Amino acid sequence: MAGKVLKVALTGGIASGKSLVSDLLAIHGCHIIDLDVISREVVLPGTEGLNELVESFGDSILLSDGSLDRKNLRDVLYKKGRNRAKIEQILHPKILQKMKSSMEIFKEGVMVVVIPLLVEKELWGPFDRAIVVDCDVDTQINRLTARENIDNAKAQTMLLAQASREQRVQLGDHLPTDIIDNNSKISDLKDSIESLSQKLFALV
Repeated sequence: MAGKVLKVALTGGIASGKSLVSDLLAIHGCHIIDLDVISREVVLPGTEGLNELVESFGDSILLSDGSLDRKNLRDVLYKKGRNRAKIEQILHPKILQKMKSSMEIFKEGVMVVVIPLLVEKELWGPFDRAIVVDCDVDTQINRLTARENIDNAKAQTMLLAQASREQRVQLGDHLPTDIIDNNSKISDLKDSIESLSQKLFALV
């Protein structure tokens, strides 16, 4: 694969530590594309994505400056399944198109694409390998309640809207997959990512 791109999908449950892992991989020279970042870009003021959301859900999803009230939208999204389906119908094609365009720019080395819903949406097609960031459910809930300032019940609802840990681990049936454990100390995680990055670059 000399002079080629190794395309790696990085996924994991909410609050599992995907951003931290991608930041560490970036330090080791991986090129990062993050769908969480892209998902914010496609709903900036003036975008087709934001306009379509307002058409569907009204001005109540906007802040006073005209930008999207993401907390409000999240509450709408998790309240009713059909709302979630409508939001995904509007935004996911735009997010995936922007992901595809971003991937085409990069021509050499290790490219890591952070895709929270990789398993749920079966988006592994364009990739050579996958990384699953894994941690136990109690750790996820603790991180989520602290980060989002929500109660345990809301955190559990958010977890239930995603694939289970077991389903993510089965990603190995579709792609060569590395599992990164993120239950322990940051120093252990750093060591794991250093070893993983060496392995990935050796595959290019």
